[in-house]
Amino acid sequence: MSDIRVFKERANILDIDMGIDVSADTITSQIRSKPDVSGALIATWVVTKPNGGSDGLIRLTISAAVASNIEATGGYMDVKRVSAGEPYPGWDRPLEVEIIGVVTE
Repeated sequence: MSDIRVFKERANILDIDMGIDVSADTITSQIRSKPDVSGALIATWVVTKPNGGSDGLIRLTISAAVASNIEATGGYMDVKRVSAGEPYPGWDRPLEVEIIGVVTE
């Protein structure tokens, strides 16, 4: 089973607790075809900090319009956190992403 599921033709929202204050950090996240930067880009998450980031909470969103155009059935994602100019991994490994169709029109 995949770590994350992304549904085509739906807005996809992931709330993640980073466990530290990320209010001053720049955070990015992408889904790629391989578990490294050489993989084709499938989608880019929009990253927001619902409470400003001091509580460690980030929200990753892929709109329904973007999800509708995804042709891949799977990929890998991670989170990059840049703090004081230094890039840090968000997790200890890339997460596997399953991209699935929907039934209800």
